[in-house]
Amino acid sequence: MINHDIKIDLLEFYDLMDYTLSFKFRDKWKDLFSERMIKLFQLKLLQNFKAGKVLKKNVLVNYLTSKGRYRKDIVEDFLEMIDLELYRPFISF
Repeated sequence: MINHDIKIDLLEFYDLMDYTLSFKFRDKWKDLFSERMIKLFQLKLLQNFKAGKVLKKNVLVNYLTSKGRYRKDIVEDFLEMIDLELYRPFISF
């Protein structure tokens, strides 16, 4: 049987991922950052989630800077603004 706290954590994480992969999330951030960068971020999350792999922050930053050709400071600003800490342990630091 699954612990009640774990169930709550799983539901909260599921809600976070559902929101993060939504158009609402993209619409919220596309005025401050490019829509393409948001889509690439969502794609990388989805790829790792489907593969069942933990995503490392530095891999995510490298992906957005190389694939998207975004400056590292812009990517770091985005990740800080969305509070990447909320995505632990799916994203490791």
